[in-house]
Amino acid sequence: MTTARPLIVCNFVTVDGRYEDDDHDIASFFEFHHPDYDGADSFDHYTLSLLEEAGTLLLAGKRSSLGNLSYWSGVRDNPSATPVRRRFAELFLAAEKFVVSDTLTADDLAPYPSTRIVRLADAVAEVNRLKTTGSGTILILLGRRQWNDLMHEGLVDELHLVTFPLIAGTGVALFDRRPPVALRLLETRTWAESANVLMRWRVDAAG
Repeated sequence: MTTARPLIVCNFVTVDGRYEDDDHDIASFFEFHHPDYDGADSFDHYTLSLLEEAGTLLLAGKRSSLGNLSYWSGVRDNPSATPVRRRFAELFLAAEKFVVSDTLTADDLAPYPSTRIVRLADAVAEVNRLKTTGSGTILILLGRRQWNDLMHEGLVDELHLVTFPLIAGTGVALFDRRPPVALRLLETRTWAESANVLMRWRVDAAG
């Protein structure tokens, strides 16, 4: 019997439930970041641990995916980057990746041979296929809009939310609408050096 591969989502979030600011960035969130937590890299280590268990990464959108691929290519080759970020970059670039996009082209992905395009209309069917083939987990890091949609389709198995000690005040909410799911708490974790707080949820169908 084939065991379905779990789809795991990991996202950071502010204390007031924001994903990014009104300019679709996160830099402004750190304006009032407490100096006691400067330089802490707990989130890097946690996402690396998830990536080490992943067999497939799901990305979404031309701008976001190409930005990620370009950024982590730079980190991999940057001798001043921290060891954990260089290791993350190596695994991220080597992993099997699927990008959900209707505008991305094969030429765009030419520098990234382990990355394939999935058209928006085919995304649900492709995720269903991935859950029954291959090995390792299926991982979405950030990608709020994509995993919101997949949660409505009943395809997200775990939601890992890492709260940062930040108050946004405004910006994009983590959830765009209420999904038909019930959450069961699997784990909580804290990191004193960063004040990050993990809540790891199992995502079940509501009712």
